Amino acid sequence: MPEAVTQLLGEYGKYASVIAGVLVFLALALLRNKLASLLLGLAGRVIYAKKPEKRQGFVQSLKRPLALYFVVLGVYLGVIINYRHTAITGAFKIISILFVCRLLIGFVSDNVELLLGAKSKDPQVNGIAVKFISNILKVLTVCVAVVMVLSELGYNINGLLTGLGVGGLAVSLAAQDSIKSIISGFVLMIDRPFDVGDYIETKEFSGTVEDITMRSTRIRKLDDTVLTVPNTIIADDLITNYAKLNKRLVEMQIGLVYSTDNETLERCMNRIRGIIESEPKAEKNGVRVRFVEFDDSALNIEIRFYVAITPLEEYYEFLSGFNLKVKQAVEESGADFAFPSRSVYIENSGGKEE
Repeated sequence: MPEAVTQLLGEYGKYASVIAGVLVFLALALLRNKLASLLLGLAGRVIYAKKPEKRQGFVQSLKRPLALYFVVLGVYLGVIINYRHTAITGAFKIISILFVCRLLIGFVSDNVELLLGAKSKDPQVNGIAVKFISNILKVLTVCVAVVMVLSELGYNINGLLTGLGVGGLAVSLAAQDSIKSIISGFVLMIDRPFDVGDYIETKEFSGTVEDITMRSTRIRKLDDTVLTVPNTIIADDLITNYAKLNKRLVEMQIGLVYSTDNETLERCMNRIRGIIESEPKAEKNGVRVRFVEFDDSALNIEIRFYVAITPLEEYYEFLSGFNLKVKQAVEESGADFAFPSRSVYIENSGGKEE
């Protein structure tokens, strides 16, 4: 290479590097929004392949921090082209770690409900579970970012991790009951055995669910008192949820007096069967109206059918009206209801009276 060319490159090469650095910075700064939209659009097609309606929200929530990162990247490349130093590279790594942490926190905040597939009739309960899980993931993300930053700054993180492990073990042992309740609450909110407003029953209590938190569940009993039950207890118990009913079973027995003849008994059963068949909410399949047994003081008729009513008050209202109709049917059939009675027979020994 001629000496003149070498001298020229030596004089103007420095200016060329500065110009290249400025051009790289300007390119990334001016195109930051388009580059962010392009990258997030590609990521959205992969993450939300089956839910395209979620892509726009995903892009909008992360577009601004990613565009800002492209500006930082432009500054770093513009500087490193002209001046290489480990401190600059280390600072850029720390900024990158913090940026990824920010992206993950934003992604978790906006998408944790979708990722968990949480579905509930009660958005308030759903929000409790989502907020709890979201906060845990955020804390974990920040902890990992802090450890990585400390490592980049040259600190020995082995001692820190050991101390955190010992401290975490001590805290978990001291608060194991609370942690167990929180885990049980998490299971209840994900498994959804009941929702706020449902009437439930266990072997220990029954009532309407008023609130579900991560630690306990509040139940309003029939006497209007409020029972606060730790989630560890309710999660391990057998739960009957009456709000999940699709229909209710009406099952009862009525007793007629022994003096009722067969014709009257048949007429009474036919009238009751006709009442059930005329009820619009009663299922016509599986209706039972049968003479089932000779009781001590009554001829028992079993009545059994399903009704398409789930609210408890509506069911009681239906049952009250149905009972009145059954009573009327018995009376119109010429029969009488039996009641507990005892007959006493005195045997005559044939002896003489004195």
